[in-house]
Amino acid sequence: MKKEAGVLGEIECGKAYTLERFMAVTGLRRVALDSARKNGLLVRKLGRRCFIFGQDFIDHITSPETVQT
Repeated sequence: MKKEAGVLGEIECGKAYTLERFMAVTGLRRVALDSARKNGLLVRKLGRRCFIFGQDFIDHITSPETVQT
């Protein structure tokens, strides 16, 4: 099944995402992802591949440091 253009996916807490897949699912671009990494988003490296765990992203966006009022 093909997704509609502009429809984003969901990040699941039990999954690991490559950076490319993570950006596709969230709609974040490289600059926003780099900013999140600088602000504490955990990115794990295995060989030459980098991964973001869904739970790490959820923890990051719900932490008091990243919540804006």
